Amino acid sequence: MNIGDWIYKRARTYPSRPFLTQDRLTLDNQTFAARVDRMARVFAALGIAKGDRIATLMVNSSAFLELFFACARTGAMIVPLNVNLAAPELVSILGDCDPRVLIYSAPRFDTTVEAIREHHPDIMYRPHGDAAMPAATAFPEQNGAPAAALGTDASVAPCDPLLIMYTSGTTGSLKGAVLTHENFLFGAIHSLISYGLDARCKSLVVAPLFHIGALAASATPVIYAGGSLVIRDFDNPSDILHLIVREEINYMFAVPVMFKMMAKSPAWSDADFSRVRFFIAGGAPMPVALIRKYQEEKNVDFAQGYGMTETLRLTSLDLADAREKAGSIGKEVFHTLLRLVDSQGKEVPDGEVGEIIVKGPTIFAGYWRRPEATAQVMRRGWFHTGDLGRRDAEGFVYLEGRKSEMIICAGENIYAVEVEQAIETLPQVAEAAVIGVPDDQRGEVPAAFVVLKKEARLTAVDLTAALQGRIAAYKIPRKIRFMEALPRNSAGKVVKRELRI
Repeated sequence: MNIGDWIYKRARTYPSRPFLTQDRLTLDNQTFAARVDRMARVFAALGIAKGDRIATLMVNSSAFLELFFACARTGAMIVPLNVNLAAPELVSILGDCDPRVLIYSAPRFDTTVEAIREHHPDIMYRPHGDAAMPAATAFPEQNGAPAAALGTDASVAPCDPLLIMYTSGTTGSLKGAVLTHENFLFGAIHSLISYGLDARCKSLVVAPLFHIGALAASATPVIYAGGSLVIRDFDNPSDILHLIVREEINYMFAVPVMFKMMAKSPAWSDADFSRVRFFIAGGAPMPVALIRKYQEEKNVDFAQGYGMTETLRLTSLDLADAREKAGSIGKEVFHTLLRLVDSQGKEVPDGEVGEIIVKGPTIFAGYWRRPEATAQVMRRGWFHTGDLGRRDAEGFVYLEGRKSEMIICAGENIYAVEVEQAIETLPQVAEAAVIGVPDDQRGEVPAAFVVLKKEARLTAVDLTAALQGRIAAYKIPRKIRFMEALPRNSAGKVVKRELRI
């Protein structure tokens, strides 16, 4: 089976069970499958063949998922574009992946598409209206087409590419990670094994589906398990809290900044989370203090994990360990092998920091048309994440930051995450980011960028004094800058390359 067959099987076995709700639109399994089938016929009418790329510039919607599964059914490759990118960045990506068609949410992105069209006039451009608009209405060339019988397509195999997702990592250089049907299948299997997702799961989809976190955590595992989705923009944290209660949401993936906004919302104190099974955070490290707030005030646990665009989820902190091991990313998922190695590739002992390298069925097929970049990260069958971690005596893994972010101060290794966590233990601090900056005597010294809590007061001298005894003297930041907010990308990750002293 390919990923598109999931929709056929749901419609065949339980046609009337709920699939998706978005605003006034409610679809059961059979109705959603019919919309996917109709979109697949639109592709055929446009001359889309297996292996062709279909770019999307779309907000979260049923339409996006219809396109995703229609691509899976037909063997086309979907390229979800980050809607927050500027037109020149999108022009660059489209030049790299060379799509046959760009489908976009209209009228929101009309102006952006016009700017793109000047550079790529040969691409077909097709607007898609609101969530309730049938595909055939949005694509006039398929109006009145007879319905085709739903069924599987054996010509699209699990090893075939399904998606190209562009990622900049920490370098700022965009690369297209090619993910296969098999990658998504095992990603879903890992969620079922680790978290027990089943047909009772009702997932609130608020994180953007053009990022791998939401697509591979909010949507596809729940669909595979037979559960249902509620799609909603994260525009007002209080409204999200009310929605969780009203719709009896029991599962939600979001980035930490979203969970922080919810916890600060006026509706937080009255929100009844008794129906929630658990939440899962991704895209950036979840502060332990925020995890504790949800645990202690709402009795809600977080299923922590770790993954990348190129790998999907690699580790899982099971719910049974969520409280005792809060802050850990857990242990490697069932079908994945994970090692922590030094610069010579030798495995490091428990308690020592090493680079995380992995292999398994969720590892991507490579970077689109970039064999050299692929060879840099795939060595002897292992994907080198560039992330640093350590294992405790019980086998739980803790992230220690990026390998490229390790600060070498007078021969001593300093891990930015360790310093950030020490700063964030101070009661006046909301969050912090640490980078290395050049120093004539020591080579590098740590510099801290600190956001204070509302109405809190703290000077650089006070902060430095408060860290004495908490971390080694050489780890204490030599330069400190207070900020209103840290720069973040659309996934909620702090963009450290934008930090300047």
